Amino acid sequence: YNEYKSYLRCMKVAACSVSSTLQNNTKEYGKKFLFDGNADTCWNSDQGSSQHISVKFGEEEKIAGIRIQFQGGFAAKAIQITRLSEPDNVLETFYPTDTNNCQEFDFKETLRCHDMKLLFSGFTDFYGRIIVYQLEFKDG
Repeated sequence: YNEYKSYLRCMKVAACSVSSTLQNNTKEYGKKFLFDGNADTCWNSDQGSSQHISVKFGEEEKIAGIRIQFQGGFAAKAIQITRLSEPDNVLETFYPTDTNNCQEFDFKETLRCHDMKLLFSGFTDFYGRIIVYQLEFKDG
């Protein structure tokens, strides 16, 4: 993955995985579109009761929050933040609104981490699909 702009500087995402991709069509809806900076591309999950995005950074990062843009009608009602190494330890929970607008969520405390998992639940789409146009991490 390429570097992508955070709020203040560039961070490297060394690896990214997602729970699913709509009809396995990674050419049009794959995870690579989360970080490409193009407002016309997106990651679109397939249907399911649980969706997630996991990222590994190139090095330890200080993360103060996230910025995420869903497609209205295909949003999550809750986002739980964990580390990949501690999946049962929920660090933060955010409650986005069902809108096309970019939404920003600040952590209570800046996290020092090599990786992060965003677990989505309570979908606005009946089938449990979500569409994310942009995901960024706020530099701490």
